[in-house]
Amino acid sequence: MKDLKKSISKTADNAADAVSDAVDSVKDSVAGIARLDFKKIFDAADKTKADEKTRAALFEKVCAFIPGKINNATVISAFEVMRKQQRLLKKDFTEQIKKNKAAVEKHAADIKKNKGFIEDQNKWTDTTYGESTMQYSGCEIFATFNAIWSILGKSIMSLPEMISEYEKDGMVLSGKFGTSPKAISDFLEKHNFKTELCTDEKDFDEVGKRSESLILTMYNDRDDISQEVHTINISKKDKKYIAHNVYCNGKVLGPFDSVSETIRNINKGKAKGISLIGIRQKKKKQG
Repeated sequence: MKDLKKSISKTADNAADAVSDAVDSVKDSVAGIARLDFKKIFDAADKTKADEKTRAALFEKVCAFIPGKINNATVISAFEVMRKQQRLLKKDFTEQIKKNKAAVEKHAADIKKNKGFIEDQNKWTDTTYGESTMQYSGCEIFATFNAIWSILGKSIMSLPEMISEYEKDGMVLSGKFGTSPKAISDFLEKHNFKTELCTDEKDFDEVGKRSESLILTMYNDRDDISQEVHTINISKKDKKYIAHNVYCNGKVLGPFDSVSETIRNINKGKAKGISLIGIRQKKKKQG
């Protein structure tokens, strides 16, 4: 889900007749989010021979539209639609496991330095995810890996195996749009964790209190979709919250007293939550 602006611009098709039509087409529409086409909108602006100031204002307005006007539940549903479309393609990426195993070995020292967490996504240009790379769109998988590590102190499978499982079910647009947040919850439930997916920011703190670890999907900038969407793990220790792989540069953020305080400290207060997954271990059956 990194570099969302670049990904959207690559999907451009027919030019719009008018800017208003392009914006109206996505209102209250799950499928419309997937169709939102920045290039189409800018082409329409160029047709009107708008001056540079007008185009800049238009860009700002469009970039604020999704985070400001489309509710979080609809965004999550849109990713689920694209996830299901991906499954129908039945693309097979299993041959990439061997290559990814060799690539992951090169990152072992960094992971050890970061106490078992993956904090430096920008270095992962050599590991593939579908038709993309883990540096480009692997944040949801890194968040999954980190969340499990924060609870168990160990991995339940190798990172290449985890990537492969998400390639079979979870990724969006062959990896170019990352992974559906609901797929993260499904993955964790499948592997003996109990999850709670919340899309209302006012309830995030309560979800945090009930959870052993968390996965947050967020807008990096609540007023500008071009600043991308990112997913991170927020671990808990002694009732304090620590955010991992926030800036993909090897540094953690925190500790903080709550989930909301954590979000307020991301990107100088510009971050906005889309979904929060609370995670706990499932209790083992007695007898």
